[in-house]
Amino acid sequence: MKNDNVWRRLPLPDGDAPVVLIRRRRKSIGIKVQNGVVELIAAPEVSLIRLNQVLELRRDWIVGHLLRQRDQLAAGEDLSTARLQGEALTVKLAGGARKTAKREGSNLLVFGVQAGDAAALKAVAAKFLKREAAILFPARLIALAAACRRKPTGLQLSSARSRWGSCTSDGRIRLNWRLIQAPPAVIDYVIAHELAHLEHMNHSPAFWAETERLHPGWREARRWLKQHGGGLFVFD
Repeated sequence: MKNDNVWRRLPLPDGDAPVVLIRRRRKSIGIKVQNGVVELIAAPEVSLIRLNQVLELRRDWIVGHLLRQRDQLAAGEDLSTARLQGEALTVKLAGGARKTAKREGSNLLVFGVQAGDAAALKAVAAKFLKREAAILFPARLIALAAACRRKPTGLQLSSARSRWGSCTSDGRIRLNWRLIQAPPAVIDYVIAHELAHLEHMNHSPAFWAETERLHPGWREARRWLKQHGGGLFVFD
C-alpha cells in the first residue's frame, strides 16, 4: 500500500475496507484492489462527487474482489475440499498417471497428481468443475428460458474474474464456470439475471421485475454471491 491517506472507507458485509485516493495525471479513472485496500487513481481535476459515483457504479466488482482476496488469504493452500453445486467434496489423491478427476460419493478423486503439487491439483480440479458446468448450465438455461418471450441465441462458459455472467444485445449468454460450485439457487439466479437482459439491457426496475418473475428468490441468492463469491476462486 502506498503512503497516501485513506480517503474514505467502503462498507462490506463483514466490516469495511480503506479506499486510498491517488491523484495522478491520466485520462480515465483507475481502480485497483490489492491486500484488502481499494486504490482509486484519478487526475487532479476529477471531482470527489464523480469519484464517489464511480465507486458506487463499480461497487459489486470491488466488493467481489475484496471478498475473494479475504477468502483466499483465509484458505491459504488448503485444497482438501472442493464444492459442487454447494455440496462439499473431500479431495483425495488417487494415484495413477493420467491427470483427471471424478466424483465418487462425497469425495473428489484426483488422479495423476503428486502430494504437495498444489498447482497441478488446482488445474485438475478446475478442469473437472468446468466439465460439470458445461453439462449443467445448458440444461438450466433451457429450463429457465422456457418462461422467456425472447430466447437466448447461445451459451458460452466464461473465465472472467470480475463478473458472473453477461448477455449481448444479440442474445448470447456467458456464464462463469466457477458458479458450478455455488448452490443451485445461486446458479439459477445468475442465469435468470442474464435472461432478464434479453428484455432489458439495463438494471432498471423493469429489469429487476423480470428477474423476480424468472427467479423469485433472487435477493437471497444475490446476497449469498456477494458474501461467498470470493471462495469460488480457490480452484482457478
